[in-house]
Amino acid sequence: MTSKLCISAVQPVAGKHALEIEWSNGRRHIVALAEHINTFTVLSPLLDLALFSQAKVGDWGFDVTWGNDLELSAVTLHRLALKQSGEVMLTQDFRK
Repeated sequence: MTSKLCISAVQPVAGKHALEIEWSNGRRHIVALAEHINTFTVLSPLLDLALFSQAKVGDWGFDVTWGNDLELSAVTLHRLALKQSGEVMLTQDFRK
């Protein structure tokens, strides 16, 4: 799945590894990221909520960045947002 959406704004959810994201089409999603962070070792610095709370929109809205080469692409975040909100069906569910 690809997305042509860009991120207009991002706000960390206080006390959680989650982001409230506003997309270029005006829609908003809250994306929980704890599981995603725990899956990829390179993202482990984001387990520190002080660092996680420094999230900001990257250049041209193509990602969310925390600096120091820590970033998540808009495509990944949009895929997670749709999955978590139930707006997209998992492949195994579709096959059933």
